[in-house]
Amino acid sequence: MRTTSLELAIRCLAHAVVLASSTWLAGCSVTESPAPLEITKVGCAGCTVLTGGTVFDGSRAAGATVVLAGGRVEQVVFDDRGVEFAGGEVVDIAGKTVLPGLIDLHVHSLSAAGPYAYYDGDLHLEDHTKAMLRAGVTSYLDLGSSQRVIFEQRARARAGEILAPQLFAAGPLLTPTGGHPCLQGSPPGDFCVFIDSPADVGDAFAALLPHEPDVIKIVIDSEGTRSRPQISGASVAAIEEAASAAGVRVIAHVEEAADVEIALDAGVTLFAHIPDQDLVSGELARRMAAAGAVVVPALSVMDGLYRVAHGALDELDDPALRDDVPADVIAALRDPSLLAETTTARYRELVEGWRGHAMANLLTLVQAGVTIAAGTDAGNPAVFHGRAMHREVALLVEAGMPPLAALAAATRTAADVLGRPDLGRIEEGSIADLLVVDGDPLVDVRALERVSRVYRAGVLLDRDALALPRGTSLARQPRTGAGPGETCLAAPECGDGLSCSPDQRCAAICDRPSACAPGSACLFDGGSPTGGSCVAGDGCDVFAQACENGAACVFLGNGATSCWYAGAGSGGQPCDALFACAPGSVCDQETSTCKDLCDPRGERTGPCPGGRKCVDGSKFAGLPVPVGMCE
Repeated sequence: MRTTSLELAIRCLAHAVVLASSTWLAGCSVTESPAPLEITKVGCAGCTVLTGGTVFDGSRAAGATVVLAGGRVEQVVFDDRGVEFAGGEVVDIAGKTVLPGLIDLHVHSLSAAGPYAYYDGDLHLEDHTKAMLRAGVTSYLDLGSSQRVIFEQRARARAGEILAPQLFAAGPLLTPTGGHPCLQGSPPGDFCVFIDSPADVGDAFAALLPHEPDVIKIVIDSEGTRSRPQISGASVAAIEEAASAAGVRVIAHVEEAADVEIALDAGVTLFAHIPDQDLVSGELARRMAAAGAVVVPALSVMDGLYRVAHGALDELDDPALRDDVPADVIAALRDPSLLAETTTARYRELVEGWRGHAMANLLTLVQAGVTIAAGTDAGNPAVFHGRAMHREVALLVEAGMPPLAALAAATRTAADVLGRPDLGRIEEGSIADLLVVDGDPLVDVRALERVSRVYRAGVLLDRDALALPRGTSLARQPRTGAGPGETCLAAPECGDGLSCSPDQRCAAICDRPSACAPGSACLFDGGSPTGGSCVAGDGCDVFAQACENGAACVFLGNGATSCWYAGAGSGGQPCDALFACAPGSVCDQETSTCKDLCDPRGERTGPCPGGRKCVDGSKFAGLPVPVGMCE
């Protein structure tokens, strides 16, 4: 039936009344007046108002104004409303993007990011903290450091004694005896806790839980082509059960698809690393998605090794790198002797495959609906603290994630993994940890590298002052006067006559072995302004070599012996980066060679092999039994 002109006019008039939201009505020439722009007052005395730019709130991006007050986000006003400034500091961010502070879910705070063959006695903890703040990493999860050091750092950061990102920590790693990362043995201490059966879990948790770890990290490392001990599925299940009872989440280090299956069978659904030794099947990816698995891929690790192997560390030529990375580390990454093992043709071939597997697996998991959260494994070769997060997000995009999802992985999703809904987003009431960059990372993800401003709990950081050459201290309440045996993070914290020893305890200052009490050795730390400190030994027997976990018993001098990391060298072979040799040998640091231990009297050892002589070192060793080295 046709409609007459009069009927059409009447219908148009009726529609214009009822559908006031439409500007033009189909088939009608009736124009509606635009709704008046809603004006919102923003700001207050003492507030900071960021306006004129794009805001990524952790889920979406649009033009908006953000108001910070009292360390929190007070208002977020998107551009569909006008704003009227009612006070505070108004900052024009036209051409810039505001994001939640980045969250790195895989950091090793004490590792220096140099070659694996490089060793630096300085913890560089403050250097790494500065680099993360400068990069806009305002929260991070440490997944493997000395528990005494990292929990002390966390306590001081939470108490406001130091300027630092929000710090979460696992403490030591739960791994089988001789497993990754303590492959060559480890002295009794607080970096690895050894789980060889479910019966070991109770004691491990009794020692660890009083420190209130934010997560429990376990190492699942399928044997594959390697001959490493593997944690049993029963042990993983016992760990998951104990952690669940304590209200702590378990995160599993994995390298192969089989590792993921072991974890899922035990109820573990949070993963550090994406498998890189092989490919993840679609079936396994769908199983992970159904289980609600979250993967922290740390693509930066294989990417860093790939670039090291292929000589593609272009950033080493950028003078600005020294603002974030210690000069000695940069020099080490240029040293062919330290890179020898990671630049061979065979290694280049291997690492190219590993990187390819990781990138392909990420796309498989994303397509299956597995949740991805960002982390870098900072501290590995060329995985620089702070800067690596910018590269990690870019790698997520390169592997196939949309930029919006990659940015969410580094903010809101990462905060959800930590159980912190007040982090990783820009919304009313969230903590005002913000990153401002030049440009739009949703269009060009490398815009994350162009950091303009960083706010930590609403306070604008002086990024220039935090550059390493400036030497600015992060201490807000410097500590002094710590007594013997107390934990220290720097030499000035210890009382008169004491130094911060290499194992981070205040100990007597020394300049020669005889300056220490018998049974303690004078050890020198290149990063300490006070020189040497007296470190007590544990009394192990250098001939019996009965240290736990394959560690090597070495003599330190002045009657001190101690279980130390074991290496592979002996009989004149080079010491490794930790000055370690195989059990029964000791590192001569003057020549950096491993010398076999021997008994000058021949009572506890036979003659030195190869016609070498047993040179008596009893005077230096100060032990109740004669001891020497084969030379």
